[in-house]
Amino acid sequence: MAISGCSSGLLATAVVALLLLPVQYYVPDLYSGIEEPLSAEAVTPPGGALAWLDQTLAAFPSLDLFMAAAMLILGIITYVYEWIQRKLLERRIMKLNHYLGASIDRLRAWDAQQEQLESTLKMVQNATSEYNLLLYLLLRQHRCLAAHHAPPSNCFFDKPMEEDLTYLRAPTIIEA
Repeated sequence: MAISGCSSGLLATAVVALLLLPVQYYVPDLYSGIEEPLSAEAVTPPGGALAWLDQTLAAFPSLDLFMAAAMLILGIITYVYEWIQRKLLERRIMKLNHYLGASIDRLRAWDAQQEQLESTLKMVQNATSEYNLLLYLLLRQHRCLAAHHAPPSNCFFDKPMEEDLTYLRAPTIIEA
C-alpha cells in the first residue's frame, strides 16, 4: 500500500494541497456565477490599505477564504506537532545513547575484571604445577636418601617417571 510509507505530516501536506484548490472544483453548484473583471476604480483603494483589503476579500468567495485559512492553520498545527515529536524523539535517542554508553563502559570494566581473574587463575595453576614438581622431586630425593640405609638400589630409576606425570601436570578446569 502506498500510504503506509507516508508519514502523517506528508499525508497532511498532501491533503492541505488538495484542499487549497478553489471550492468550485469540489462543489460546482456553490459557484456558478460568471466572473467579471474588476474595474480600475474598484482596484484602487479610496480610503487606504484596510479598505483595499476589504474590497479584495469581497471579490473572493467566502468559502474559499475560509477553507484556505483552515488549511493554513492545519498546516501550521501539523508542522508544530511534528516539530515537537521530532524534539521528543531526539531527546529519547540522546537518553538511549547515554544509557548505551554507560552499559558499554560497565561491560568493558566487567570484561577487564574477567581477564584479570583468568590471568590470576592461570598463574595459580602454573604455581601449583611447579609446587607439585618440586614436591615430587623432594619426595623422590628423600626416598633415595632413605634407601642408603637399605640395600643399594638405583633409586632414581626404580620407578618409571611416566606413572607420576599425571600428578605433576596442571589440573584441568572443566568449563560449563
